[in-house]
Amino acid sequence: MVSSDWAPDFVVGVDFGMTCTGTIWGKGSPTHWKSGIAYSYAPEWAPPKPLQHWPSMITTELANKVPSQLRYRSDSVSVKSWGFQCESDDGDGDQGDIKEYFKLNLDPAFKDHRLDGPTRKEAMQWFRDYIRCVYDYTVSYFARSFPRFGSRKVEFVFSIPTTWKDPRMVAELRELIQFDSPNHRATIGLTEAEAAAVYASGQYYQPNDVVLVCDAGGGTMDVNILKLVSTQHEPTKFTPLGVVEGKPIGSVQIDMGAHQLLCNKLEHIRNVLPKQPRDIAFDMISGRFERFKCSFGEKAMESPDLVLDVPGLSHGFDCPAASVSDGQMHMTRDEIKKLFDMKVEEMYELLDDQIDRLKNEHPTEQISFLVLSGGFGSSPYVRRCLKNRYSDPATIPNIVEILTVDEPQLAVVQGQVINRIQEIKHGATALQSLYTRNSYGVICDQLYDPEKHVGQPVRYDERNKKRYAVQQIEWLIFQGDSVSRSGVSKAFQRKINPKEVSQPWVAQIVMSTLPKRQLPRSMSQPGAGLVCNLEVDMASVERKPKNHHWYNVNPAYLVANFDIKINVGVNDLQFELWNSNGTRISSQNRHPLKVQWQPVVEKMSDEPTSLHELAG
Repeated sequence: MVSSDWAPDFVVGVDFGMTCTGTIWGKGSPTHWKSGIAYSYAPEWAPPKPLQHWPSMITTELANKVPSQLRYRSDSVSVKSWGFQCESDDGDGDQGDIKEYFKLNLDPAFKDHRLDGPTRKEAMQWFRDYIRCVYDYTVSYFARSFPRFGSRKVEFVFSIPTTWKDPRMVAELRELIQFDSPNHRATIGLTEAEAAAVYASGQYYQPNDVVLVCDAGGGTMDVNILKLVSTQHEPTKFTPLGVVEGKPIGSVQIDMGAHQLLCNKLEHIRNVLPKQPRDIAFDMISGRFERFKCSFGEKAMESPDLVLDVPGLSHGFDCPAASVSDGQMHMTRDEIKKLFDMKVEEMYELLDDQIDRLKNEHPTEQISFLVLSGGFGSSPYVRRCLKNRYSDPATIPNIVEILTVDEPQLAVVQGQVINRIQEIKHGATALQSLYTRNSYGVICDQLYDPEKHVGQPVRYDERNKKRYAVQQIEWLIFQGDSVSRSGVSKAFQRKINPKEVSQPWVAQIVMSTLPKRQLPRSMSQPGAGLVCNLEVDMASVERKPKNHHWYNVNPAYLVANFDIKINVGVNDLQFELWNSNGTRISSQNRHPLKVQWQPVVEKMSDEPTSLHELAG
């Protein structure tokens, strides 16, 4: 969330993907794993357009996304090339290593069983360096294209997959995004499913349509059920009808499954291969296999086998055990279909869960459309499977149609920019509320109750002669609650020694993934973890003196009254400090509210999230 006094001239959406990164940009008044960029700018705030020119592409070439990969020099510290540059050899003899497929490794819950898989620390370094390359190039591109760009305010809006559930992790990644100019800022936008829904909302949906959105890309799948409540000529407004969910399901798992299948076959001819089977298999799943995978399910592509060249084998070489004939390996359609079917079954499970929740929690609502976006979501075979299942009245009695958004691989990044433009022009995002996936509270002292606080640690307050139970938890936001994206406020009153005004007061924010009825009441009970410490500058808040008259017997002190607003995202938290009179506290010279995040927990769930498990 960006401060209300921040008015960008350019808005740049960044969709950091598993194989490619996409960027869309927009400009406003005084806006492989691939990643996408889209942008728009003031004062027109035209529909966002994708950045299509990338380093190492000739002038006439266009690409909506850039490969999410880096090549480091042999010292493994300095970046030699990135994106499309990694595909060419500059002939300096320093090949280094290409780093890719590391998005999932940023999640502390993810287990990578690849022998050469990166550690989370390595993945974070690669993420930092890759985003820096994207940033440097994007800024240089705009500087060449727009006058006085150096003085413009630029906001980069990043999409975050729903599978990233720990706000500490998102905060940690946000710290890795470093910009050169104070006029450039990074924010976390909508989830990938929400952004795809915003993009799809321009495709003639009607008020009260209930849309089940499924965004499935290279590595993750996000789903959400949203109800369109705005009319055609109003700013887009959705009401969520459930908790947005995600799982690591995507096209990369097809690649990993195919890689394992090829490795098993190549083991039969290991002694005649020029390299290790795993390296040969990686070479084989690019090119022809990639094209076959993307078109799998089309009627024109119903050939029984996929024939792949095996690097190092000559024509005439045969090995039936390895499915090799005349130096080429055969993958049957059934073998590839099995790889798809394992992932499609997981998609069914996630979608069915959303549908069942809607029936239980909103029995009067009926799904109008299942909308697909993302590269894997737009797969012809995946779409056919989903159509066969969810067009069946036994599954969803009233479903009208299975739709694929226009430009499915750019839906997320375009939706991010569209939503931010609407917020700038109309003061409201497309999704003004969300269902929380975690419960959040604050550690506090509570007036001692001998029945409620039996066995709890207690302190005595000399100023009012009362006892307080310490390390108690006041829950502010409960899992499954619908909360406003404008934030939830908590009022605080603190008693301060006049000599200690310069010392910050610390509030401790905790989180729990337990159901509401099982939440602990104090930190002495299991189930809650510390998320962050909030350091409040007491010199910045309003204070009133107490016991300051000559006739007062008790010690003098100050009473400070202020509010802390918690802005809850699907997977992030942000905080604001407000006076009790409704004015936000800000300062140019000091930080009235500092957030000290706790270290990321290495495991947030018991769900299987390893590449071995993902590949089946």
